[in-house]
Amino acid sequence: MTRLGIGLTALACALASASLEAHHSTRNLYDHDREIVAAGKVVEWRFINPHPYLIVEAEADDGTLRQWDVSYGGAAVVHLKRLGYTAETFKPGDVIIVRGRPALAEGVYGVLVQGVHPTWQDGTPVVEGGSMF
Repeated sequence: MTRLGIGLTALACALASASLEAHHSTRNLYDHDREIVAAGKVVEWRFINPHPYLIVEAEADDGTLRQWDVSYGGAAVVHLKRLGYTAETFKPGDVIIVRGRPALAEGVYGVLVQGVHPTWQDGTPVVEGGSMF
């Protein structure tokens, strides 16, 4: 392969990885300098690709009940399966505690789970898998 070919291949790889990072980046969506706790009832758990999602009804700072969108940072089903999650991990009405980074957008109730699995009401981890991402 010529130097030009190697250079073009390297450039293509760099551009592809930059667009992938932009697609899965959470930098502009969540406040990575703060952590919040959302304790409440599971409303919905969809263990589907491209990204599973979890909705928890929990109290907001103003005391009202809000539906919080719990994000696993772009993880696909295969990633969460490796950590011990299944389609039956959460059921509507389960009481859980989620710790993570709050959404930046005003009026949006979202939390990014990073490093710590959600726990059941008694404090035990929802899954016993290793640390998250």
